[in-house]
Amino acid sequence: MRKPKKKSPKKKETSKYRSKFEETIADALSVRKVPFGYETETVSYIVERTYKPDFILENGIYIEAKGYFRSADQRKHRAIKNQHPDLDIRFVFLRLSSRVQGSQMTCQEWCEKYDFLYAEKEIPKEWVRKQKPKKK
Repeated sequence: MRKPKKKSPKKKETSKYRSKFEETIADALSVRKVPFGYETETVSYIVERTYKPDFILENGIYIEAKGYFRSADQRKHRAIKNQHPDLDIRFVFLRLSSRVQGSQMTCQEWCEKYDFLYAEKEIPKEWVRKQKPKKK
């Protein structure tokens, strides 16, 4: 019995569009001689969400306990820090040397890059002793 001949894989055509549908629309615009740009601009937006810190110390420090640091949590905490720079959010990781999801960075490196205080396994005594800032 003869083995069926394997079909050679078709060369995948490269397209600057993300989908065949986008390419179809672009082709239709071109045929109609309608000038257009494709993904030439970036628009920032903010999604309204709420945040519940894992722990809040009496001195106002927010503590996030992380065994595994997911990409969604990383984005969330960068957005919170950007929109609420007055909040003192700190992380306690199960292992500082663990890699954060979607990156080669460790939890420690991520915190250093984005300017968050961090600890491993337990809340440092200094964090508990720190006094709440006095209001002016």
